[in-house]
Amino acid sequence: MKITNDIKISIYQIYQCIFKPITFTESIEHLDKKSKMKLILKLSFLSFIISIVIVGIIRAILMFSFGYPFDWFKILYYTLYGITLGIVCGIALGIALGIAPGSAFGTALGIGWGIVCGIAFGIVGCIVWGIVWGIAFLFSYFRVFYILPHMIQYLRVRFFKQKPFRLFRNSPIYWDELILMPLPFLSNFLVTLTKANREEGLSEIEFVSSKRPFQRKAASSALSEITIKDMGRFKSIEEIADASGNVPFLYTFESSLSREFGTAGRNIEDISTDAKSYLESSSNYNKLRNLNVLGRDVDKFKETLIATKGPVGYKFLPVAETWSQIIKEETNKLTELKKDTYEEIPNPYIFGNPVRPEEKSRLFVGRQDIIREIESNLANISQNPTLFLHGRRRVGKSSVLINLPRFLGKRYVSAYIDCQDPRTTEGPASFCYTLSKSISNSLKDRGFSIEYPLFEAFQKNPFTILGNWFDKTEKTLETENKLILLALDEYEKLEESILRGNLSIEILDQLRNIIQHRKHFVVLITGSKELNELELNWSDYLISAKTIKLGYLSRDEARILITNPIDDFSLNYEGGENGEVVNKIIDVTSCQPYLVQALCFDLVNYLNTQHRKEAQMADIDAAIEKVLISADTYFYYIWNSECSEKEKELLKRLVSNLPLKGDEEEINSLMRKEIIENVNGNFRFKVELMKKWIEKNN
Repeated sequence: MKITNDIKISIYQIYQCIFKPITFTESIEHLDKKSKMKLILKLSFLSFIISIVIVGIIRAILMFSFGYPFDWFKILYYTLYGITLGIVCGIALGIALGIAPGSAFGTALGIGWGIVCGIAFGIVGCIVWGIVWGIAFLFSYFRVFYILPHMIQYLRVRFFKQKPFRLFRNSPIYWDELILMPLPFLSNFLVTLTKANREEGLSEIEFVSSKRPFQRKAASSALSEITIKDMGRFKSIEEIADASGNVPFLYTFESSLSREFGTAGRNIEDISTDAKSYLESSSNYNKLRNLNVLGRDVDKFKETLIATKGPVGYKFLPVAETWSQIIKEETNKLTELKKDTYEEIPNPYIFGNPVRPEEKSRLFVGRQDIIREIESNLANISQNPTLFLHGRRRVGKSSVLINLPRFLGKRYVSAYIDCQDPRTTEGPASFCYTLSKSISNSLKDRGFSIEYPLFEAFQKNPFTILGNWFDKTEKTLETENKLILLALDEYEKLEESILRGNLSIEILDQLRNIIQHRKHFVVLITGSKELNELELNWSDYLISAKTIKLGYLSRDEARILITNPIDDFSLNYEGGENGEVVNKIIDVTSCQPYLVQALCFDLVNYLNTQHRKEAQMADIDAAIEKVLISADTYFYYIWNSECSEKEKELLKRLVSNLPLKGDEEEINSLMRKEIIENVNGNFRFKVELMKKWIEKNN
């Protein structure tokens, strides 16, 4: 009974080798090398027996029907020859294709191919070996016999409107994992499915993309067609703003999309973000500014598409032209509306998001001391410096990283990694993929084309794949005399993911390896917590890290930000730029850049509702009340995430103007976090707005 079951299982495994080699490979992944070898030898032997039986039956029929000679020695010899040749070539082909790891996949291919070769050679011998070989290959891999049933199912759906999903799931694409030949009209079939049921249709596209590797091109083509049709129907900026939300499935198929399609997807995402910024604008000035940015990005997208070869270029171009027309019409409407309304004070202030480079903006003000310190450390590149940019929450660390490339020389290529993005920290494969993708995109912006590996490539051995890719990239960097500045923003999120188990400690080993052994890479990390405040021993991994402290703005820098953030800023302050109104903003914010921008943002909006262009002391008080609400998440984070219960009690005493006695450890902690400061022996809040928020909420 046991022998019978074992034979049944082996025959089923041979069936998998022929029709489901990927599934077979995955099913034996848990076996050790010795067990795999025993299984493969057993299946190879059983395949030989099956081939002999089939050849014997066919040769017997041929002998009795046509007098075909029956020679057992030749049958055994040529059948074994065909089986062996098939397995050897299958292993070689499997390794070359790289669909599954190791030679197990190639052996599975070889067993399937070997049976066909063994039968063919066993019947006719080597007299016409070229023809035999060709027929075996066509039947084993191209599977040309699938064309007819596939076309029948497609035509039944296309012309007779029969149930599409039932017919699709009863077609060769579901029967067999290994069809090298592109199935005709498969992309059309997939598009038809999405028309019948979008969600189910996209699920089938994902199935083809992930489970049928040789038919991915059809899946990509279908996805492209669906995306273009979706976006071609947009008639408003609201719909353009939802473009990335309307096609979230693009990220699922990113690895199987063409590079051109991937580039188009990134451009669409940028355009969608610009459209959202326009819709969220709080004033006509910001609306026009963001609309101009949106228009420029769409025009740039059009230029890219014109230069793009293949279907992506000419198919997406009408979409970009339609969007361009929508934006022009919106600009005309806004311009006409602006003529008939009160000329608002432009509100350029940004809070909550990093300040990005812009020609006419001075929102990224100061920081020259930080830039110079980074430059001086990079100048001594022979020591491979590791830089740690430390600053408390919302002090402008991300803004420094994003603006850094325009201050550094052409030798440096900055690759920005946002560790707060869940896609970066969901696993080792995601982390390594994000690193390679960010570096590749940064190099492309500088005119160097270095393709990054597909996400699937990082699944088994992510650090090995990344290391090999680094080796290749460094050759280009050395030739072009370039250095990669690997900027990791909010490094604490890496530790959180490690402690949750999403990432392994090997991530830090990888960083240490880059620091110690990659001559053309410089690591720059930022965070609001010092290295010794975290659980893991970061100092052991960030060898000789040089800490650069990022503090608040100077009073002069804050004054520029308040009074002259852009050209033609029409807000005036009672008493002028050095008057008590401006000084009140400086004093209550202590030049904390996030709070300066938040307070000025609310002030401009308030004055626009009053149809006034001069700020007085009472207006600052009104803006303070508003900012305690609009910036509530900032204050709440400091209060609940950065302060212990004992520290909260100390702050409540300080709010009540009671002296702080004892508790030296907590006091020092609050000073280190820049919540309080010691002035002439007296403790006070470093930022008065923090004191006001505690008074209001506790």
